[in-house]
Formats: sequence, structure tokens, C-alpha cells
Amino acid sequence: MPRPGIDKYRNIYQPEDIPSSKPPPEPRRNKILRAGAIVMLAVLLIGIPIYYYASQRGIGVFQGGDEPIHVEKGKELVAVQQLMKEGKRVRALDVIRTLYKLYPRNVEYVSTGAWVHFKMEQYRHALELSEQAVQLDPGRARDHAVMGACRLFFKQYPGALENSLKALELDPEQPLAYLTLGEVFLKQGDTERALPALKQAGRLDPDNPRVWTRLSSAFIRLEQWHRAELAAQRALELKPDAAGGHFNLAMIYYKAEQKYKAVAHMQRAEDLYQQAEQHEWAGKARQNKELIIRKFKLRPEDIIH
Repeated sequence: MPRPGIDKYRNIYQPEDIPSSKPPPEPRRNKILRAGAIVMLAVLLIGIPIYYYASQRGIGVFQGGDEPIHVEKGKELVAVQQLMKEGKRVRALDVIRTLYKLYPRNVEYVSTGAWVHFKMEQYRHALELSEQAVQLDPGRARDHAVMGACRLFFKQYPGALENSLKALELDPEQPLAYLTLGEVFLKQGDTERALPALKQAGRLDPDNPRVWTRLSSAFIRLEQWHRAELAAQRALELKPDAAGGHFNLAMIYYKAEQKYKAVAHMQRAEDLYQQAEQHEWAGKARQNKELIIRKFKLRPEDIIH
């Protein structure tokens, strides 16, 4: 016997009671729970840091791509500084990035975030955050210095000079600003102005290998070869894989006709520039290496890799 059609039911049910092929509406509570689960899953999948406080213990827990980082409440910036000193830059970034995203009006978090990104050579993020910090507090010398150094990287030389001079106006003992000024002057071919700025940077920040590499470059241009060698060696003591230090030492040894040392350091510079994807400088190192080989008529077995 065929099933009665829908018209049959119309005689029994009121219009609002007519059966529907659609499933009954999902309770609002279930929708909220499901949406929350989806959001949490997305957070875990893309690795966005999660931050919360265990209210009874006063401990902040930061979760990034690594295991959780436990930080005492109120000492987050101290923890970031300690992680940076220990060379745990990625973990430091997990902490500070969470904080400056949660509290974008907290200038200390934003400023520290800019500094950590800068130390990790993430210059675009560093520039954005340092600009944000200066908007929150125009009197922050270090953030002006970070802006200048980032603009130097992006070859915005007038802006780099302006920001660095502003940093020194606010704090005459700001080493990064002196370093940026020295680098800009070197790029402009003004070694006489670059050298005092770089020396001041070295006095204020003697453990910065970049300062010593740039000092070495300045001494090479002035043909002060012994000083250039000492500065380059100091750069490599502080950072053995400083490509610029190897490049400069190669040029110094080439001038002194110490051919084997010259080729070895130039080869090392080429390898390091290639690893850092600085292809322009890798090409320069390769050309110089080939020039040294031709000049001294070296054989392949003479070259130390």
C-alpha cells in the first residue's frame, strides 16, 4: 500500500507541525562549543603563541612551536632578556610576540618586541614595531636607533640618518645610532666622517662584531692595514662566522701577498654569504677569490676549503 502523501498529513497537523526534511535546529550551546573547539584547533595548528596566567600560582605560560615557557607574573621582560642572553632567541620571541599582540598599547612590550626582531635580523617587523613604539612614546632613543638601522638595511639612507641623529639627541650614548651613522657615511664614501662614529660605537658596544667589521672596512679604505687586521680579527673572535670579517681579512692578506690565507678567508666569506642568501656579496667574494688565484697562479690543490 503506497505511503500517504503530504496532503494526507495536512488534515491531521497544523501548518507549523508539518514534518520537515531539515534536521532540528542545533542548540545554541552546542554551536558555541563547536565554534570554540574549531578556533582552538586552528590556534594549535598554526602555532600562534597562547598566553594565560595560572591565577593561583601567578605563573605565565607561553606556548609556541616549542615546549611551554613558564614565566613569573610581572617578570616577563626579565625573562625575555635572560632568554636572549642564553641565545634562545626563538623562545624569547615566543614570549614577547605574545605580549605585544595582547597589549599593543604597552610601549615596553612593543619596544622590546622591536629589539628582539632586530636582533634576529627580521628588519621589517622590527621597523614596524619601533615606529609603533615611537608613536606611543616619542622620547624613546633606542626605538629611533632601531628605526634608523632598519632603514639602513632597506637602503633608505636619509631616513636612517634622521632617525639615528634623533636617537643621539635623546641619548648621546646610544651605540646603535653611532654604528648606523658610520655605515651610512661609509656607503657615501665619507670615511673621514665614518671613522669617529664607528670608534664611538666600538667604545659603547665593544662586543658587537658588526662594529669591528665596519671599523676594519674604514681602516682598509684609509690603508691603515695593521689596524684593519686587528679590527677584523676582533670581529671573528666575537663571531667566527662573520662573513664581513673573513672578507676584510682576505683583502688585507691579499695586500700583504699572503696568498694562501687570502684565498682561504675569501672562500670562507663566499660560503657564509651564500648561506645567508646574500648573493650579491657572495658574487663579489667569488670574483675576488678568482682574482687572487689568477694573480698568484695558484693550483686547485693549493686552495684550502
